[in-house]
Amino acid sequence: MILVPTYSACAIRDGSAYIDRKFHTGICEYVDGLGHEVTVLAPVLSPSERLMDGVELRLATLPYRIEQVRCDRNHRVARADRERVQALVREAGLIYGIGFGVSRIARRYGTPYVAVAEYNWQTQRTFSQAGVAGSLRRLVRAARAWLRFRAEVQDRRGARAVHCNGFPVYEECRSMNADRLLYLDSRMTAEGVIGEAALADRLAALAAGRRPRLLFSGRFEPAKGVMDAVEVGALLAALGVDFDFDFYGQGAEVTSMGERVQAAGLQERVKIYQPIPFPELMDRARTYDLFVCCHLQDDPSCTYLEASGAGLPIAGYGNRMWSAFAEAAKNGVVTPMSSPRSLADAIAALLSDAGRLASCARNSRAFALERCFEREFDKRIEALKPLVPQLDAGR
Repeated sequence: MILVPTYSACAIRDGSAYIDRKFHTGICEYVDGLGHEVTVLAPVLSPSERLMDGVELRLATLPYRIEQVRCDRNHRVARADRERVQALVREAGLIYGIGFGVSRIARRYGTPYVAVAEYNWQTQRTFSQAGVAGSLRRLVRAARAWLRFRAEVQDRRGARAVHCNGFPVYEECRSMNADRLLYLDSRMTAEGVIGEAALADRLAALAAGRRPRLLFSGRFEPAKGVMDAVEVGALLAALGVDFDFDFYGQGAEVTSMGERVQAAGLQERVKIYQPIPFPELMDRARTYDLFVCCHLQDDPSCTYLEASGAGLPIAGYGNRMWSAFAEAAKNGVVTPMSSPRSLADAIAALLSDAGRLASCARNSRAFALERCFEREFDKRIEALKPLVPQLDAGR
């Protein structure tokens, strides 16, 4: 049995599982590609929580098993569930992931595990301090984050391999484990990437004078820089740029976003929408002309690759992830961190250069095909296959 711990919460009710669509699709790929029983260890979704892109599926139809675990906000397992988690680790032939402290248990029992790393230290520190007022509280949060990170470093070093989601953590793990795999996580399949003809039609309409359409999708949280993105809209209007700017998502900043739009008189240009299912979001994304990304952390957001799959050039802050992505894909502009003015200026310049914008759009499409969901998962599965004979031998 392969045990996959995840912090993606799910709910089980009336014989059905309510689970994240992308996570479900990925686990199905592991089951098909590795040919072994897979058990998912996932936290219980609280009644007040809503998944950004959830699906409800009958438990009887799932090709994998779900074991739910109760935990606190820091994912510390409840005392009542600790013995069950230890039993799952002992039963497993291979563990893929290091959530809920399973890596420490695995080292105790000699169970092989592959670490999955997503957030470098800089990102974890940013997350820990987001929305926290007061220098002392911020210092305490940073200290706690550092202790968690040091434990994660030990987990990475003790792993058979480390699979790194994104450029920043791949570089960070260079000194931690000799067996590293770089992958870019997203929901963008090759079939979902915009077609050449559709992209050509969109570029032609824009060149003929259609108003440019800007897009932001994701969590409306401080670390995502969503308020800076709204400010970019206000600055573009002040520069005399003609545009529409739509936001799709949910989060703590939604009220402040609406207030800033009202104060700037941008109600006709800037629209804020609730999240919609991923397939529908991608259908709409293909009708836009530019993705605006003000992420303040280095996280390996799937936003970059999914926007690329819609054939969108990207304009964003130069965090480590977007800087490396832009260098690899040649599909947008990179501007200084936390400077809406610089980003607005760069967007205005890009929108005024039809040839450059079209080149970035085509490069986005090409890179998305190169790094599509199928190819990235194939890489991860192929990297796990050498451990499967060991798993078979342990049966």
